Amino acid sequence: MDMDSEGTGWELILNAAEGALQLVLTHDEELICAQRWGRSDRATEILAPALADMARACGLRLRQLRRIACVRGPGSFTGVRLVLTTAAALRRTAPGLQLAGLDYLQALATSAAMDRRLPYGTPITVLTHARRNLVHFQPYVSYGWSIPAQPAEDVRLCSPEDVLARLTGTTGAVCGSGLQRNPALLAQLAEQPALLCLDQLRLPSIDALRLLARHGDYAREDIDPLYVRPCDAVDNLPQLAQRMGLDAGEAQAELQRQLQRPPSSME
Repeated sequence: MDMDSEGTGWELILNAAEGALQLVLTHDEELICAQRWGRSDRATEILAPALADMARACGLRLRQLRRIACVRGPGSFTGVRLVLTTAAALRRTAPGLQLAGLDYLQALATSAAMDRRLPYGTPITVLTHARRNLVHFQPYVSYGWSIPAQPAEDVRLCSPEDVLARLTGTTGAVCGSGLQRNPALLAQLAEQPALLCLDQLRLPSIDALRLLARHGDYAREDIDPLYVRPCDAVDNLPQLAQRMGLDAGEAQAELQRQLQRPPSSME
C-alpha cells in the first residue's frame, strides 16, 4: 500500500457481487458515507449517478481518490464486471490511484465473525448461490473481529447434498445466500446442534468491507475478476448460435479467438 504521513486519503469501496449494490466512502479510514441499492438488476444504471451524487455531497472530486477496493467475486458476472470496469476507468483518470480486489465470500465470513463476535478459531462456512442446485462453498476460520476471517480451503462448487455431507457433525457458523436459496438444506443444517445458521446474513456488512479494504493489497493495476462457475452464455453458445442462424462450431471458434486476442487498449 502507498500511504504517506498524511494518511490514506479518500478511499472508495464497491460491491455488486450479489443481490445489491454497495458504495462506501472513507477518508483516512473514517467512514464518510455508505449507500446500499437493492435494485441489483439496475446496478448498471445506478452506479455512475450514485457515485457522482455521493462525491458531490461529500465535496470530493473523483480525481482525489487515493484507493478503490472492489469486490471481485465470485458472484454475478454483470455485477462483478460493472464495479471492476468502473474502477479501471477511474484509475486512468486519477493520478496515483491504486486498486485492490476483495473476495466476496471472505467479506461474508468476516461479517459473521464481526457481527456475532465469533472468537478466534471458530469455523465459518460460506455458501452463496451459484446456479440451480449448486452453491459456492468455502470454509473460513474466524480471527476475531479486528482481522479478516481467513480461508481454510479454496472455493469450490458443491451441490446441496455435498454440503450437507461436509457439514454434518461439524461445529461453527454457516452463512450466505446458499442457505436461503436451498430451504431443504437450511432445514437440515438447522437441526445440527453445534451449527449456527446465519441465513439472514446475505450481504457483507459495511464494517467488514472496510476491514477488508484496510488489509487490501493495493497496486496501480486493474483487478482480475474471480469466477468459479462457467458463464451461462458460454455454456449455451451452441444453442444461441443456432437460434441466430449461425454455425455453432464457428461461433465457439470465434469466441476462443476473441478470448485469446491480446488487449489493444492504451493505459
